[in-house]
Amino acid sequence: MGNEAIIKTIGLDAFDTGLSVYRLLFPGQIKMMKQSLERVGQLQPVIVRQTGESYQLIDGFKRYYASEQLSPGSLLGKVIQVSESVGKAMILAYNKDSSPLLDYEEGLIVCSLKNEHGMNQKEIAVLTGYSPAWVCRRISLVERLDETVQSQLRLGTISAAHAREIIKLPRGNQGEVTRSIIDHELSSRSGAWLIDKYLSSATKVQKQYLVEHPREAMEKANQEQPIYDSRLCPHGNVLLKTTELLNLQQNIFISQYSNRKTEQLGQTEKMILGPKLHRVSVKAQSIVTIIDQKELQHEG
Repeated sequence: MGNEAIIKTIGLDAFDTGLSVYRLLFPGQIKMMKQSLERVGQLQPVIVRQTGESYQLIDGFKRYYASEQLSPGSLLGKVIQVSESVGKAMILAYNKDSSPLLDYEEGLIVCSLKNEHGMNQKEIAVLTGYSPAWVCRRISLVERLDETVQSQLRLGTISAAHAREIIKLPRGNQGEVTRSIIDHELSSRSGAWLIDKYLSSATKVQKQYLVEHPREAMEKANQEQPIYDSRLCPHGNVLLKTTELLNLQQNIFISQYSNRKTEQLGQTEKMILGPKLHRVSVKAQSIVTIIDQKELQHEG
């Protein structure tokens, strides 16, 4: 992929960051890199290819964006002589071990080699060093994701794990399910449950209920599961069932109350909910007292 290289100091204004569209870079990552640069400085040069008077950044995007917030405005760069297609393949290579790319990022690069450089899957496999099956999976991941879903993935409002489940849905349904996952702050596991139930629902009414009330639907599904342990007496099994249901309701409450929308409630809504939340708090304290008195907690 090019043997000749030189090391030189490059001013930030000379960098071409066009290839950053193939990376998901979030503020928290840039902040950590800035702190590292401030503490120990730049330990490794960024990798660039010269294009006219500019230097196209191949590896070192977090260092670049962190350096924008620091002075002096330059970075040590390793300049290599390769084509743009090879440069894109090198993004995969440089991040293979130390900081693996998300499969979506890999898919963006592979799709670019296919669509912008006219390469077929076999040619991409040879260039990148991956199998044709790997290339096919990455292309499929990107091409089967609706643009609105990809936008949310780039913003960081959903994870790559969410995206891997969302591609099971027809593109026309991906948007509303993604919005439900975001609005209800569902984990990738809960999102997978929602998607499986959505796909198995026979009517539009059922699907609409799922996306509007996913946590309520999960609660009902869990309540329908038998809660029983043959080692327990009848009273023990009643206690087991009520305990499991209470745990479930607690999890749902914690998730909903922690939702950012709670802070957006109006004054009238707070007045209505306030006394009810107070009763919950009092009951919670009573439960703690009762459990402590009975001394049934597992010790060890």
